[in-house]
Amino acid sequence: MEKLRSIFGMPGMVAIFFALNAGLGLIVYAEGEKDYELFLRYSNSEVQEVEWKPTKPRLIYQGPPASQEERYHVVPCLVRMLDGTLVALVVPGGHRPVFIQSTDGGKTWSKPYVGILQDGVRTISTLGVRRDGRLMAVSEKPLRLAYSRDRGRSWTAGNAIDASRLANAWVWTGGRLLELDDGTLVVPVAGYLEPKWLSSAVLLSGDEGENWSFSIIGHGNPGNMMIFSEPAVAKLDNGGLVGLLRTEDRVSNIIPGEPRGERTGLCRVNSWDGGRTWSSPVETLPGSHGSVVQLPDDVLLCGYHRPPRLALSSDAGRSWYANMLWPTEKPKSNWGWYTIVEMVDETTAIALIKDMKPYNTIRASLLHRQPRIGPGADDNP
Repeated sequence: MEKLRSIFGMPGMVAIFFALNAGLGLIVYAEGEKDYELFLRYSNSEVQEVEWKPTKPRLIYQGPPASQEERYHVVPCLVRMLDGTLVALVVPGGHRPVFIQSTDGGKTWSKPYVGILQDGVRTISTLGVRRDGRLMAVSEKPLRLAYSRDRGRSWTAGNAIDASRLANAWVWTGGRLLELDDGTLVVPVAGYLEPKWLSSAVLLSGDEGENWSFSIIGHGNPGNMMIFSEPAVAKLDNGGLVGLLRTEDRVSNIIPGEPRGERTGLCRVNSWDGGRTWSSPVETLPGSHGSVVQLPDDVLLCGYHRPPRLALSSDAGRSWYANMLWPTEKPKSNWGWYTIVEMVDETTAIALIKDMKPYNTIRASLLHRQPRIGPGADDNP
C-alpha cells in the first residue's frame, strides 16, 4: 500500500488519522492555524494535484448601513462574461438590483450601478451567462428569465419558468444559471414536493424557456428525514454536471436524542446526461451555502462557510484534496458567509464573500495557480 504524504504548514499541528475502506489507506486530517496548506497525496503517485493559493481578502463593496433585519440585503453573485469581464450582483432580490464590475480580473472594481428593470422583470435574484454573450438572470414572484446586453444596467423579460412541481419554488445567489453546449438552460431551484420538507431540483429547457422539464436532485421527505436546499450546479469539461446541496436533518426535531440528527453539511450529486438524471446525494463537505465552479486542470473550487473555507477537488467532487481557510487574522472565526466563486483565467480564480458583520460589505480574494512540483512536472503558469 502506497503511503500518503501530507504537507503541513507549521510544526506542532495535531493530526487525526482515519482508516478508510476501498484500499485508500490512511488519510491525514489536521487542525491548526495553517491547515489551509494541507494537501493529501499518495507519495509515489504520478498525479500531482494543482495548488491554488488565496490572497488576503479585501473590501470591494460597501453599501448603506444595514440593520439585523436587513442582513440579507447585500449578498454577492458573480459571473465571468465571454470577454473576461467580471460582473457581480451585490444587492439582489428587490426592484433596484445593484451591480459592480471588473475589467482587470478582479484587481479593481467599478462604482456601483443600479439595474433598470423593464416590464415583466420584478427582481434579479441570480445570474448566468448565455453562449451569445448575454447576461441572464432569474426574476422571482413569479419565476421568469431575464436578459441584459449591457452588463446588468437594463433588463428585459424572457419566458416564464415552469416550476409548478415545486411549491413556493425559489432560487438563490449561489445557484447560478447554466447554458450547456447543446443550448439547454439549467436553473437550480428549491421548494416543496411535500409540505414542510424542502427539496432541490433543476429545471431544464432546450427551447429558450418555452417548455421546461423537471429533475429532482435532493428529495426531502419523512422517509429520510432530510431537507435539501440552496442547490449550486457547475459544468464539467467532460460534459458532466456536479451539484452541491445544503442539507439539514429533521430527525432531532421529531425524535429527541436520535443520533441521525447530526446529519448536516453539503451533499454532492452528479449528472452525466445533461441534467436529466442524477446520482443520489452523498455527503461531501461539512458546511453550508456552497458555491462551485470548475477551474483548469479539471479542478473544482468550492466556497462555503462555518467557518469560511475554499476547497479543491480533482475528481468531480468525490473527494477534496485541499480545504483552505481564508488568510485572515482570525481564519477559524465565523466572520463571513454566502461565498461565490468564479474562474478569472487559466491561472487565476476569485472568491467573493459577504461579511457576517457589518452586514453591508463584500470582500474578494484572488486565488493563484501554483506550478506543479514533482516528477514529470513541466508546469509554469
